[in-house]
Amino acid sequence: MLFQHLKKPLLMHTEKLSKTVSYALRHALWEYELELDDEGWAPLEQLLRGLRSNPLFSDIGREHLLEMIKTSQKVRHEIQGERIRALYGHSIPGKLKKKCSVPPHILFHGTVVTAIFR
Repeated sequence: MLFQHLKKPLLMHTEKLSKTVSYALRHALWEYELELDDEGWAPLEQLLRGLRSNPLFSDIGREHLLEMIKTSQKVRHEIQGERIRALYGHSIPGKLKKKCSVPPHILFHGTVVTAIFR
């Protein structure tokens, strides 16, 4: 099991993995030898190869990324088939294409009460 040999709690390492994956997909494609398509998707195997160059993640597999996404408090990443992407926060040059969607029936917006009556 990934991180089993380490003394820190598994949750701490899952969070480290999530932040590392976010950094790779949002800001440092060249460091991990990643290529994104127009919608921000990268081949999953490319990301895994890049992550394995870090001794902390040398045994990482697809199942670890799935577990990271499943247990994360923030929805940062998405896996579809054999590809993965970060959902927001990119600083890479260019603009990622996003698909339009219909908003839900009830949509919440975080506005302070005092701003409503201005």
